[in-house]
Amino acid sequence: MIRARTAILAAALATGLAALTGCSPSGTEAEPKPSESTTASSPVSYVPGTAQDTNAPADTGDFAAGASNTQAAMKWVQLSVGAAGPLNPVVRNAAGFTLYRFDKDTAKPSKSTCNDACATTWPPVLVQPGSRIFLDGVAQADVGVVKRDDGTLQATIGGWPVYRFSKDTAPGQTNGEGVGGTWFAVTPEGGKAGQSQQGTDAGTGLDYKNGTAKENNAPPNTGDQYSGPRNSPEAMKWVQLTAGSAGGLTPIVHDGAGFTLYRFDKDTAKPSKSTCNDACATTWPPVLVQPGSRIFVAGVPTSEIGIVTRADGTRQVTIGGWPVYRFSKDTAPGQTNGEGVGGTWFAVSPHGGKVPRPAAGSGAPTASAAPTATATAPSAPASPSAPASPTASVAAPGATGTPVALGSGVVTIDTGVKFSEPNGSEAVSGPGCKNVQKGSQAASLDLSGGPVKIWTGPDCTGTSAVVTASIPDLSVIGFDMKIASIRFGD
Repeated sequence: MIRARTAILAAALATGLAALTGCSPSGTEAEPKPSESTTASSPVSYVPGTAQDTNAPADTGDFAAGASNTQAAMKWVQLSVGAAGPLNPVVRNAAGFTLYRFDKDTAKPSKSTCNDACATTWPPVLVQPGSRIFLDGVAQADVGVVKRDDGTLQATIGGWPVYRFSKDTAPGQTNGEGVGGTWFAVTPEGGKAGQSQQGTDAGTGLDYKNGTAKENNAPPNTGDQYSGPRNSPEAMKWVQLTAGSAGGLTPIVHDGAGFTLYRFDKDTAKPSKSTCNDACATTWPPVLVQPGSRIFVAGVPTSEIGIVTRADGTRQVTIGGWPVYRFSKDTAPGQTNGEGVGGTWFAVSPHGGKVPRPAAGSGAPTASAAPTATATAPSAPASPSAPASPTASVAAPGATGTPVALGSGVVTIDTGVKFSEPNGSEAVSGPGCKNVQKGSQAASLDLSGGPVKIWTGPDCTGTSAVVTASIPDLSVIGFDMKIASIRFGD
């Protein structure tokens, strides 16, 4: 990990990073940033939800017959997250076909090298100016477009151009996986999909199974579909954790009945602990399992799933360490009435992050539901057990809101606390404002040089804090999984 980080830092210092595509925290609307092959403003619109949700015309988009470059086919594209065979999570289109990335392409800058006969075997996912890209479990931060050699526009995820495979003839197939050692199913962040753990886990005693309960013929009126109390043995037979979208929020996690799942700011993830008991647990029923329960996974990494023993001895499912709950006032699938309740309850993301409401007029989720403000710091650091709101004074080792001249250098955003890199890291250098890709996974920040200012919104907008030193745990200042952009000195 140290060698990898050193190489990244050296490259960033030597050349700077290329412009990123559509970068912001998970669930934040941000127009794709131009690379050498894109225009300065996005030619497409991004819509949280599915094509079906918005009544997209039949026989268009992913359902259009014929070639992918027809006008009807390019009206819209849907990017949905789920499982396909042994792979989880993967991105699929609205028709359920697996999408792929190609190792001979590049992500920074986005560039497709698959043309002519290659593009016949691997049809690119194409859009046109004015197209809509529906996001169902994929964060807009990770989505963009790139201009191909023939002038068409291709959708990208994590900067990687994405394709279908002509030999996938039915939804859910993954015949393109590993072809030539260069083609792989793509993840929601643009990575290469891997095989998800299945079978009984020795640590949790739970049985993991890819796909949905319906796909696996779960017994009716059991698990998430059970109509009685959530702590009934019938209800605890199985739980489904599916990445998706609801109420304009993406990516969120819902259960097998389509109900949004939530996390609670007064709980803790490290260590996992639920503080919602008694009356609270009636309003917010915990997602409960028992030894031998089955967990159906479709778009939520199995590695993020765990359990925690509650005060009453029951066992609650966790995602990213956070205990997860339903909301009793969500009375129908797809509702998000629990979102933002008390300023402490939020829909949970597939990695355990919280997915706040869109800011007014943005049309997509933002990193913070609070109004724009610049963070200031008191003299004493905030307690890690009670991180301050980004709209109030924020303090932590290395962060301050006092006026300061910003400098150059390199910021490395790490996906683990204390720079542990469970899902890699990203190095960003100046000058000026730079959008970032991994900010929706940011857990710690390594600063070489500086000072710099971190922002919750793209293009250095939203709530901010000045950082003067490395921060091993961004939750201390309330910026964990919330960094969309960084301002360096000019």
